[in-house]
Amino acid sequence: MSPGTDIAAYVAGFVAAEGYFGMDRTGTRFRLAVGLGAVDEGSCHLLLELFGVGTVTRSPRRRAHYDDEVTWQVQALPALVGVVVPFMDAHLPPSHKQMQFIAWRAPLLEYWHHRARRVRPCGRAGCPAPSRCKGLCRRHYYLEFGR
Repeated sequence: MSPGTDIAAYVAGFVAAEGYFGMDRTGTRFRLAVGLGAVDEGSCHLLLELFGVGTVTRSPRRRAHYDDEVTWQVQALPALVGVVVPFMDAHLPPSHKQMQFIAWRAPLLEYWHHRARRVRPCGRAGCPAPSRCKGLCRRHYYLEFGR
C-alpha cells in the first residue's frame, strides 16, 4: 500500500475482493466474513483492529493439500448495523460485491427494525435503564403501577 492510499478505500476494496456477506435461510442470522490463508493472519487482525468488532478464528486445513485458514467475521447485529453497514455504504466501490451487499443489507435492516430481539431503553424521557414491562424500566413501572 502506497503512503498516499486512503485506508478506508483500501479496506473496502479488500473486503470487496475477499469478503462474504451471508445470511441463513430463515433470515435471522447475518454475517460478514473475510477468509484467508493462515499466512495472511495479520490482515484479519488488522480488520479486527480497524473495525473494532468481530472475531478472528483459526481453522486447521480441511485437506492435506490445503493451507490452514484464518477468518475475521462479524455476526453481532448491533455491530453489523452500527459499524459494518455505514462503512460499506460510504466506502464500498461500485462492483458485483456492492450489489451483493445491497441485497444483503435490505433483509438485515428489515430484521433489525422489525423482528430482532434487543434491549430497548425505558419509555420515559432521559431514562437509559432497560425497559421491562409496558415499555418502562422497573423503577418507573413500580412508580406508575405500584407493587
